[in-house]
Amino acid sequence: MSDGRDATQIALQFELIMPPGSGTDDVHTHGERVTQELLKLEQCNGDFTDSTVSTDAARTTLTVELLLLDETDPSAVLRRALDVIRTAAHAAGGATPDWPSVSEQPERVNMEKTHHLVMSL
Repeated sequence: MSDGRDATQIALQFELIMPPGSGTDDVHTHGERVTQELLKLEQCNGDFTDSTVSTDAARTTLTVELLLLDETDPSAVLRRALDVIRTAAHAAGGATPDWPSVSEQPERVNMEKTHHLVMSL
């Protein structure tokens, strides 16, 4: 059985502050840990799915993409995405002392609405 649901895809990019002596492998390893934590969160939260994390070791950035379901207000989408990503970052061993608020939006945010997403149940 499937149902049609509205969804918003969001992509946020963050600069990583790595400890002195870190290498490119450390950036990718951290990205993998964040991915695993996002997947765990997906299992116990029904309001987002399709978590993807990519890393750019040369620029020390981490990009997270999520599909947020049933939320159409851009501020609410961004707030929920920031909450989910911060939770995953902490669970992966990261710290977020300068975490952006919704009003301070991260440097790169891409949002695209998707209507009538068909999900298999």
